[in-house]
This record gives sequence, structure tokens and C-alpha cells, in this order.
Amino acid sequence: MPNSKQPGKLPRKLSIHKMIPNLITLTAMAAGMSSVKFAIAGRWEAAVIAIVVAAFMDAFDGAAARLLKAQSKLGAELDSFSDFLCFGVAPALVLYLWSLQDHARWGWPVALIFAMSVALRLSRFNIVADEKEKDPTASKHFTGVPSPLGAGLAILPMIVSFQVDDQTAAIVRHYNVIEAWSMIVAAMMVSHIPTFSSKQIRIPYKMKVPALAAFGILIAGIINLTWLTLTLMGVVYLLSLPFGVRHQARQEKAQQDGKPSGDDDGEE
Repeated sequence: MPNSKQPGKLPRKLSIHKMIPNLITLTAMAAGMSSVKFAIAGRWEAAVIAIVVAAFMDAFDGAAARLLKAQSKLGAELDSFSDFLCFGVAPALVLYLWSLQDHARWGWPVALIFAMSVALRLSRFNIVADEKEKDPTASKHFTGVPSPLGAGLAILPMIVSFQVDDQTAAIVRHYNVIEAWSMIVAAMMVSHIPTFSSKQIRIPYKMKVPALAAFGILIAGIINLTWLTLTLMGVVYLLSLPFGVRHQARQEKAQQDGKPSGDDDGEE
């Protein structure tokens, strides 16, 4: 039987560090799955923390892939599946077990619609990402609320309920409130609202140390004042949405006028 291997050719090997981004993605997926397990057990705070951990992992896997030059088709596909699980299926099931199951008629349809909205958001993102690879001059803003942030906004009522008295928590937890809020978040994800992308953030070199200090304060807040910090992050993001629309409008006007949009101000 002929030998299929060419003589003298070493088998292809993969460096371990090239696998780090995929390992981060699998860790995020494990956190998303664990959030459902915690919700089934009624451990609501642990369920929320697991989704937050998945969101942080998702923020770093792409950066790790670019830093290590380990981008691959496998990694991109794995990331999409992980995002749908962690930010579509998991929040929908957690919210259903926490509140929506009390409404026999509309609870489950609302959970389904939220998960489907995340799937649509991710599908559109993948298409836009392919277009941006072909056209590097394409806009760097996001269209609609990204799925990790959408998941965070969806569970925001749960986070608020952990900080208030029982009577207020019962109001926040009511299925009518959760249904309405889930539909609003789902609509924001599939909408064409321009939202800020991390690629648009430009920090002057002299502000590097203060920026790192601010990040350290944020991490300390998440560790010591978890629910308050996460609530403030959600509120700040919601308040930033109108500025994203305004910024994109200015960019489009500047392009029409043939003037630079000013995205690179302060970059050195």
C-alpha cells in the first residue's frame, strides 16, 4: 500500500499559544452553560455572575487572537456559537426560570424571541465583518446593540432586584416588566442604531496611566460592589446610545463634506 505521507516532510504541528483564544472561547461557553445550571438550582446571583464572566471572556478572546496572530475560521465559527449560547440561550432561559415562567401564555414566546434576536444580531454581524474585511474603509461602528451588552441589559432587572427591598424586587421581577424590557432589548439588538465600537476608542498616549487606573477602579468595584458597579455600567451604556447616533451622523456628514471625521485625534 503506498505511503500517503511525503518522505522527509514533518507532520504539521500547532503551537499551544495559538490555541489560547479558542480556550478562552470555550471557557466563556462553559460559563454560559453554568449560568443555566445555577438558574435551575435557584442560585440567581451565581447565574448572573456566570453570564458576566462569559461577557468578559468574549471581550478578550478576539483581542487574544489578534495579539497572538491566531485568527482562524474555526475560531470565528466557535465564537459565534459561543455568543449565541452565552448571550442568547442562557439569558433567555435564566429570565424564563426567574420570572417569565409565571406567565403561562407569553413567558416562553418572549424567551424565544429574545434568543432569536441574538441569533439574527450575530448573523448580521458576521456578514458585516466579512464586508469590512473586503473594504477596510467601512464604518467601524456597530449596528445595533452587541449581543454581550444586550445580554447584560436583559439581566439588568435581576441585578437591580439584588439591591432593593423585597417589595420593590417583586415589582422589578414581575413578568410584565421583564417581558416588556426583554422586547425592548431584543429590538435594540436587531435595530440599525449605530453604537460605539471599541475600535473607535482612541486614548492619548499621555492618558495611558489614568486609563489603566480607571480600569483598576472598575475591577475593584466589580469585586467589592458587584451589583452597584454592574448597574452603573448598564446605565452608562444606555446613556451613551444617543451619543453613538450623534457621532455616526457627524461622521456621515463629514464624509459627505470631504472632511476628516476626527476619529484619529489623539492617536500617537
